[in-house]
Amino acid sequence: MSLYLFGSHTYAIDDAAWQQILRKAYAAKLRPVCRCVVGAGAPALYIAMVRGSYVLKRLPFSGPLHGSHCAHYEPPPELSGLGQVNGSAIREDVDAEGTTLALDFALTKGRSRTHPTGSDVEHESVRADGTKLTMRALLHYLYDQAGLSRWSPAMEGRRSWYIVRREILAGAVSKKTKGKPLSEVLYIPESFSVERAGEIRARQLEALTPLSATPDARMILIGEVKGLEDARYGKALVIKHMPDVRLMMATDLARRLENRFGHQLQLWSQLDTTRLLILCTISRSPLGVYAVEAACVMNVNRQWIPFDSGFEWELLDVLHLHARKFVKGLRYNMPSSSPMASVVLQDTGAVSTALYVVTGDAEGEFESVAESLGQETGMATWLWKAEAEGMPVLPERVAVSAG
Repeated sequence: MSLYLFGSHTYAIDDAAWQQILRKAYAAKLRPVCRCVVGAGAPALYIAMVRGSYVLKRLPFSGPLHGSHCAHYEPPPELSGLGQVNGSAIREDVDAEGTTLALDFALTKGRSRTHPTGSDVEHESVRADGTKLTMRALLHYLYDQAGLSRWSPAMEGRRSWYIVRREILAGAVSKKTKGKPLSEVLYIPESFSVERAGEIRARQLEALTPLSATPDARMILIGEVKGLEDARYGKALVIKHMPDVRLMMATDLARRLENRFGHQLQLWSQLDTTRLLILCTISRSPLGVYAVEAACVMNVNRQWIPFDSGFEWELLDVLHLHARKFVKGLRYNMPSSSPMASVVLQDTGAVSTALYVVTGDAEGEFESVAESLGQETGMATWLWKAEAEGMPVLPERVAVSAG
């Protein structure tokens, strides 16, 4: 049970008057203290209003201060790609209860960007620049904010597209980009139902209305890919839960997508139980034709957890099988050759454990970098040389009192 100290009083999150407690603390500008850690180092949180309800949120950069078992725990940013962009591409203002995101892609036709080629990038959405979020980095950030990169055994069977959509939209609240709320330019299709087809289509048309404001307007779409089909001219991207809309793709864009994301497409084809998510910018012509302008894709497993390789998928499968609690590391702008913890286990006692999957494309001294990160963060380290050996035994699960 999660406990929080409000001044001199301690309350549990399941208290019947929880919203009233938060409302009074919010009005008094009080910052509750999480009781996951005992003593002077106990981390504080702040209270924010989200969609008419009061919620507790971590203070910037405070995630690693929480106990490893705590719901507010976040691995040290050095173990993922978050550390590269947090504070620069992602600027959080606690007092204003808002976050400003600097994006590395256009939301209007007016500012075009030449697509990069060559060995300095993995694909169109990934760059080494930490001052702006690529498409993949934005998708990873929204996934993190939604809590979808986290897993505990209690979540088994409780995730669906309805939940994924709801949590991403909730996580996007209070985020701004390019001078406007992110929610105004973000569209995620709702779960389709034949019985409610009419009302769903009406809401979809209304949500996509901003595309008709000007010929240069763009929106961000996040959805699950159903297929990429041949069309009379070019290709058509088919998104699940959008049965009446085919997103047209120019032949050259479709070719770049298939070339740059061939690895992700192969994993999606090979692993039947997995899904392929896409984040893309879309436009609408004066004649009402929807088109994809730029895109990136991300593999997720049956539990909607992202993975970058077949080895990571295998590791996640074993973790699910053994009912482990963990946070999945996401790369944001970081290239795949840079060492990064694939997973951070939250059930190995007072000290979390970073799990690394070492593959052939990992550059330099991967093992020594991983060990150094372990020393810097005070975390235990587990390494799997995936192409040379079978998976080592997982670290032992250790129960910790929630406090």
